[in-house]
Amino acid sequence: MDLNDEFRMRSGFGRVSMEDTRKDVDFIYDALKLPEGAKVLDLFCGAGRHSLELARRGYSATGIELNPDYLKFAKQLCKSMANPPSFIHGDVRCIDFGEGYDATIIMFQSFGYFCDRDDKLVLRKVFGALKTKGRFLIEILNKDWILKNFVEIQKTVIDGIRVVEKRKFDVLTSRNDFVIQRQEKDGIVIKRGSWRLYSAHEMKNILEDIGFRFLNGYSDLDKNPLTEDKRLMRMVFEKQSR
Repeated sequence: MDLNDEFRMRSGFGRVSMEDTRKDVDFIYDALKLPEGAKVLDLFCGAGRHSLELARRGYSATGIELNPDYLKFAKQLCKSMANPPSFIHGDVRCIDFGEGYDATIIMFQSFGYFCDRDDKLVLRKVFGALKTKGRFLIEILNKDWILKNFVEIQKTVIDGIRVVEKRKFDVLTSRNDFVIQRQEKDGIVIKRGSWRLYSAHEMKNILEDIGFRFLNGYSDLDKNPLTEDKRLMRMVFEKQSR
């Protein structure tokens, strides 16, 4: 699924303010009970905004990202930092995460790109990378909310560019298959993709089967309880000893 390009960066996390990133990291710190100097793994890190803010607060952050342009931008941002994060370019399914992490995060709806088998592979690798009692925070789309609010065709204008997204939900695979068409000055850009959507109970069952213990689920950064009425789910798990 090749969605990532300069337009997506600019219109996606490129629009997220520093204040919002700080609020995210305040939540990460509180939800994960990060110890001083904690070693944190940031998967699907994009341009590294969470890794960068974690590093500014004294944590040892490592971000992994497939898109080289995103990582190039992230590395430019950390040139003058005394405690810069480490960034690794690669496919999370294939590369070695290392081990001994106090925590792992997946933020900004960055999970569900792969088939079910590969999604579980990534989650098992997270388990292997964490210390015993290490914590895992995953922020993902809430399938129950998506289905209640499903829109087959969405039309928007972003920075003067007309964007049309057509979606179809497959009830047998729980995948949202979509086509995004952008009318840019040099012609039409078409992006196709498929996103695996999860309900809270599905994610909980998958991670508990791997060996995690469910700790909490939140519907927002204020730590209100997880419900089906919010677009995003933030779920916290702890690695148990085998």
